[in-house]
Amino acid sequence: MNSFDPPPEHLQLIVNLFNSGKFEQALTESKTLLEKFPNSVFLHNISGASYAGLNQFKDAIKSYKKAIKFKPDFAEAYFNMAIAQKSISNFEEAIDSYKKTIQIKPDYVNACFNLGNIHKDMGDLEAAIDNYKMTLRIKPNYAEAYNNLGIALEDNGDIEAAIDSYNMALKIKPDYIEAKENLISLLTSYIPQKDNPNLIVKINGKIRNNSKKENISKIISDDKIVSLFSESEDYISTYGSELKTKQSQLFRRNSVNLNCSRHLSIFDKHNVIPEFCFGCYKVQVEPRSVIELIKLFIIFDQLELKENNTRKCMVELRPEISGFYKGLIYCSGLRQANQIADHLDIIIKESIRSDLSSTVKRGCSEYAISYPDYKEINQSGPQVMDYDKDWKEIEVSYDKKNPVHTEQIIRTSLSGINLSDILIIRKWIDYAKGIGDSSANLLNQKTVNYQMIHDRAKARLKLFQFGKN
Repeated sequence: MNSFDPPPEHLQLIVNLFNSGKFEQALTESKTLLEKFPNSVFLHNISGASYAGLNQFKDAIKSYKKAIKFKPDFAEAYFNMAIAQKSISNFEEAIDSYKKTIQIKPDYVNACFNLGNIHKDMGDLEAAIDNYKMTLRIKPNYAEAYNNLGIALEDNGDIEAAIDSYNMALKIKPDYIEAKENLISLLTSYIPQKDNPNLIVKINGKIRNNSKKENISKIISDDKIVSLFSESEDYISTYGSELKTKQSQLFRRNSVNLNCSRHLSIFDKHNVIPEFCFGCYKVQVEPRSVIELIKLFIIFDQLELKENNTRKCMVELRPEISGFYKGLIYCSGLRQANQIADHLDIIIKESIRSDLSSTVKRGCSEYAISYPDYKEINQSGPQVMDYDKDWKEIEVSYDKKNPVHTEQIIRTSLSGINLSDILIIRKWIDYAKGIGDSSANLLNQKTVNYQMIHDRAKARLKLFQFGKN
């Protein structure tokens, strides 16, 4: 507090309102006092924070700038302004504000950490790595900084260093779920080159070494599926590790980034189908049980395709989309999709069930709800629906506001069963029990690991009928 500030009791009232989440009232009190104390750094700063609490970030920035005008070395105001600038996608301005924060206060650990996050999100990985390392010099036991450093190192191709960073995050914070998931995900595309004491790495190695490839030219037996899952579960319980995953879809990826999250975000916000998606087709298979879904996953894991197309197996959770179990192979054109469908049909009829076959579909299922013509496929000429050129401006505007960080090095998935696969299959079994799929009983999973997905599956039965396909 300085001579330009109101008496302490007035300031404390505003602080109490702000800390109670009463941002409107805090702002009203601040504005009233600013009429008498227009040069109060405190009032301008807490006004900015109150505006930010109301998601009025442009007004927040104006208030922070006023605070800085009266106190140019006010690190906290620069820090708060950076957060507001990032919130309205003014990334370069936010970077400058964080840098000024650090110039004023070199040991401002959260400014160093947040600056690393912006650089990471914008794809400037070297700068992100430098900032995370700076953060850790200030605060060596910062688990979140080790985790994010691991992400940046992994995206930059320094995988062994990324593993070490995830290990450090978990050493500091053993129950750190995000670091566990990042390490588990990394191991789906990389085999560590040195001995590692981390339990996750050990369990993953045991599962991979134990899994034997099934000959997909012959029928994959139920017993084989039960054995693979049971043995993998034994390794997890033997090491006494409590592991879960947020994922419910099993991928085998190639090195092409389909950027589906970007496309769906544009569709959700603007109800337009991105241009990329008009050239995207998929081969879809719908197994009738969770056992068949796991068999299809094994086929996808071993499937040899000329372009190693990305493929996934999943349980259907979207309330507006029908079906329960699905396997998808993503294709870059209709001709490729038809060729892969013909090839896949031979394999799944031999390995799973003689009356199981694939279908060729276009893009994401959500699109056809708004644009029914999108799903119509013409095998011999132009498609019924083409990209609307007026949508291009919407896409360009979206990308400016949401710069997408894509990995500099995209690694293809490893073949063979890994820890991530088993954790996701656990989730599939809970889903299967929820929809009354009796084949789940063969897998002998006695407890429900994911109650939420079990309940969502039960709710689907009110929308769709299971067991009729």
